Amino acid sequence: MHATFLTRLWNVPQHFIARGVIEIRRHQRRLILIGLMLTGSIVVGQTYAADLVATAVDKNGNPMPDVIVYATPLHGSLPPLTKTADAVISQSGMQFSPYVTAVRTGTQVVFPNYDKMEHHVKSFSAAKEFEIKTYDKGVTPPPVLFDKPGIVVVYCLLHNWMRAYVLVLDTPYFAKSDSNGVTRIEHLPAGEYKLEAWHPNMGSIKPPLNQHVNVAAENPTVHFQFDFVPIARKMK
Repeated sequence: MHATFLTRLWNVPQHFIARGVIEIRRHQRRLILIGLMLTGSIVVGQTYAADLVATAVDKNGNPMPDVIVYATPLHGSLPPLTKTADAVISQSGMQFSPYVTAVRTGTQVVFPNYDKMEHHVKSFSAAKEFEIKTYDKGVTPPPVLFDKPGIVVVYCLLHNWMRAYVLVLDTPYFAKSDSNGVTRIEHLPAGEYKLEAWHPNMGSIKPPLNQHVNVAAENPTVHFQFDFVPIARKMK
């Protein structure tokens, strides 16, 4: 019977045999894929994520607003750059608002003027040197591209108390602390991260505080305590 089967198989046109082999291999791949998924060897469409909460206090234990907390993966690569909406730093009430901003490298920032008088926006920072000469109320100049990571200090050359800080980051995982010193980085994929905390009073010389954190499906909470009391923002 075995010989008869082989004889019959030999007489089958070769293109039918080839098609059958391909279908068998495809079926085997499906079985292997299903087996790997069931055993947890691979994860398809992984959605594990958590909201990382960080608290920041000064050396006296008081909450610190305007702290940028950012996470950089210790393994693997960062997500590719994607087109995002322009960030906005306005001039309003004779101040820059917001005072502290974090953006990912490659983000554009616009500087609209809502005051009744002219402003002259300027940065001397190595990460982004630029100048927007005097412009009137209601005018929004062309956006400025922040294309290198680093700290950018923005001034008004006409009003020396006006200042803003922009922290440009390669990672997309960052957030700014609120008035209670609380920061929440949402939808952080599971993995190991270097978590850093920076405040404008640290400038570009003092390194950010840092710690390592392992993010799983649950929402982790970390704590940062700075060794100084923030200097009050300059007012008119």
